Amino acid sequence: MALSRRLPLRLCPGPSLLVLLLFVRSYLIGAVNLKSSNQNPVVREFESVELSCIITDSQTNDPRIEWKKIKDDQTTYVFFDNKIQVKPVIPVCRVPKAVPVGKSATLHCQENEGYPRPHYRWYRNDIPLPTDSKANPRFRNSSFVLNSETGTLVFNAVHKEDTGQYYCIATNEAGFAKCEEQEMEVYDLNIGGIIGGVLVVLAVLVLITLGICCAYRRGYFINNKQNGESYKNPGKPDGVNYIRTDDEGDFRHKSSFVI
Repeated sequence: MALSRRLPLRLCPGPSLLVLLLFVRSYLIGAVNLKSSNQNPVVREFESVELSCIITDSQTNDPRIEWKKIKDDQTTYVFFDNKIQVKPVIPVCRVPKAVPVGKSATLHCQENEGYPRPHYRWYRNDIPLPTDSKANPRFRNSSFVLNSETGTLVFNAVHKEDTGQYYCIATNEAGFAKCEEQEMEVYDLNIGGIIGGVLVVLAVLVLITLGICCAYRRGYFINNKQNGESYKNPGKPDGVNYIRTDDEGDFRHKSSFVI
């Protein structure tokens, strides 16, 4: 039995030569024996090339044949079932730096270039986390749920044991990629310090209020209008008129009587 799998390629534009190395040589993979008729094709850009993968012997009726492009010892994409699968790139991870005990926290992991869409898994201190903490006795002191489709890791209420180094791995059929580790710290709330701070603020407010009351009692806040009215000249007595004559250089009073 000899089956053939061929991959037609059209090379990208450019003036240089491109050497394609076919890594599927004549060797046995499990129950399938493969060979290639053109193991080291050399073609110019703008030209097409066909890579062959011939199954000379197989103990299975439907062997899985994949073509992979290897660059710098890394798989850049996979061709399978007439589709290109691009492996995930490094996902973007967001981890809160510090969370108080008992509060909720959400960790995010997202990758948008891999095809098909990758699945996500979170790790804490290099230990894989289950999709539900309740399903694993090892995490009985935690309360989190992991959505492997969206990459979100949600803590309903964090505990001190949730402190650690977190990272996420995105995986699909073409490969995987990992984000950098990030630390999440879970700290205790200083209840005594909070109460002490509130008492200090209340004491300051009481002192300010007492000071204002004392200032009012001592008259520091009496306005100028009130002061002016307090020092008015006394009014002239009733029934007395002051008349100035030409001969006199000053006033003299004249009594008048009303009948």
